[in-house]
Amino acid sequence: MKENLNQDTGFGEKSTDMGGRMVNKDGSFNIKRKGISVKDRASGYQSMLTMSRPRFLATIFLFYFLMNCFFTALYWLAGPSGLEGVQKVEFWDRIKELFFFSTQTLTTVGYGRINPISEAANWIAAVESLIGFLSLAIATGLLYGRFSRPRAFIRFSDFLVYTHYKGTKALMFRLVCYKDDHLLMNAEIKVNVRIVTNDHSYRFFNLKLERSRVDSLVLNWTVVHPIDEESPFYGLSQKEIVNLQPEISAYLTGFDEVYSSIVVARISYAIQDFKFGFKFLPMYFSKSMRTDLDLSKLNLIDQE
Repeated sequence: MKENLNQDTGFGEKSTDMGGRMVNKDGSFNIKRKGISVKDRASGYQSMLTMSRPRFLATIFLFYFLMNCFFTALYWLAGPSGLEGVQKVEFWDRIKELFFFSTQTLTTVGYGRINPISEAANWIAAVESLIGFLSLAIATGLLYGRFSRPRAFIRFSDFLVYTHYKGTKALMFRLVCYKDDHLLMNAEIKVNVRIVTNDHSYRFFNLKLERSRVDSLVLNWTVVHPIDEESPFYGLSQKEIVNLQPEISAYLTGFDEVYSSIVVARISYAIQDFKFGFKFLPMYFSKSMRTDLDLSKLNLIDQE
């Protein structure tokens, strides 16, 4: 077991200095950085690339709306003689005309009915056009970055099972590539465990796997850690394993043919994710002259 001791995880050893799990279920690290300003530690570009699609679209539309509101106010301050072709005189009707003129200027559409005539209005329109060009370039870059950013289309099982395996016990979880067009080549996985010792410190171990690499991740992959003499769980009962409060973290890498790039996926299993005395049921079946892989059965288990 000593030779599997891992001191290079990047996490501390004192359990009292850390809260909760190391890695969240979605693969992100459970770390919050403090002590410096948000401006210094945050990355707007990274946030825009990684946020969810609804939030990304909401951010783009909110920026667009607020920018047009800002220039609408400037056109209003430029006075009624600043723009030619404005037909409405009522307050809200005029505001709407100025707002839609701003949208046309920001996007360089320019239908032509309304046009600036005063020097102030011309300067405002010139600055807005420049900002429109720059905003369009940035939005285009963000959209391309989001679509082209390599992603590992991998789903892990929600839990890990502790079950009989080849005359001994084993810990197992499984994963699958769920996109039709994305084939992961030379997939390799590394698994380690964090346990809490009697002196309330953490110890990390690399877990020996039955198979740590597959040439092509076409079907599902059940990752197996046999509990033998080299395992930190060897000779322990279910209660003793629970008392260790283990957290098992997995790190998967592979080459995606579509992106022509290395992709990464992470997962962790805390003790509440362990299923003792269960086994995974098959996910793929022979049908006529092909094999059907049923992704809905990723978490299908049964008692031993």
